[in-house]
Amino acid sequence: MTETKSSSSLKKTPPAMDQITNNNYHFMGHHFPKRPALDLTFKDITYATRSWTKFRIAQKQILHGVSGEFRSGELTAIMGPSGAGKSTLLNILAGFTVKGCGGSVMVNGQDRKDASLKHYLRVSCYIQQNDELRPLLTVEEAMMMAAHLKLGYSISSVAKRMQIMDLLSMLGLSNQKKTITGRLSGGQKRRLSIALELITNPPLIFLDEPTTGLDSSSTSSCVQLLKDLAREGRTVVCTIHQPSALVFEKFDNLYAV
Repeated sequence: MTETKSSSSLKKTPPAMDQITNNNYHFMGHHFPKRPALDLTFKDITYATRSWTKFRIAQKQILHGVSGEFRSGELTAIMGPSGAGKSTLLNILAGFTVKGCGGSVMVNGQDRKDASLKHYLRVSCYIQQNDELRPLLTVEEAMMMAAHLKLGYSISSVAKRMQIMDLLSMLGLSNQKKTITGRLSGGQKRRLSIALELITNPPLIFLDEPTTGLDSSSTSSCVQLLKDLAREGRTVVCTIHQPSALVFEKFDNLYAV
C-alpha cells in the first residue's frame, strides 16, 4: 500500500493506550468526554484465507505486507479496486479480524498485542457500510438508548441529554431529533450512525464506505463532517470508492491498496 498524499504530522507526546480508560476524560467546551489523541502505526500486515478446493485446502493471500501510519488530527482515505482488500485491512486495524492475519499494529508506540483487545475496541469505533438503526425510534430516543448502554450510570441523565444535544447540533441533526429514524434521508441516517458511535467520543474512528448510496451533495457533506471530526484531534480513517475531485481534496492522506 502506498501513501500518495500527506500533510505534516502533529508534534506531541501521546499517552500509552492503557492510560486511556472509559472514565479518564475531562470536559472542554462540550458535554461529552474528551480523550487523548491516538496515533496508529501498522507494519507488514498480511492476511490469508483458507478454503476447500477439490478435496484439498487452498490458501488465498488477500493482503501482502501492508504498512502505514494514521495520525491524530487527520482524515485518511483508503482507496483501491473492488476485491483489493480495503475492507479486510480496515477490519484488521479496527480489531474485528484477528485470525489469519500477521504483522504488527502499534497504538501510540505500544504494540496492540500487549494491550487488551477489548480495551482497544472501547477507545475506537467501527462504523460499517450499512446503517443499523431502529426504524421506529426517534433520533433522540435512539441516542438516549445508546447513551444509557455505553455510558452506564456513572453519568447523570441530565449530563447525557446535554451531551446528546451537543452531538446532534454538531452533526446537523437538531431539527430531526423528534423524527422517526425510518423517515430520515440517506445522509441523515449516515450522520446518525456516526453520532451513535461518538457518544463515548472515541479518539480513533474507522468507517467502511461511508459515502455509499449517497448523492454528490450528501457525500461532500459527509466527508466534510469527517474532516471536522478529525480537526478536533481524532484519528479518522475510511475506505472510499471513486471520490470526486472536490471530495478528494478534503482528505489529508490517501493510501492506495
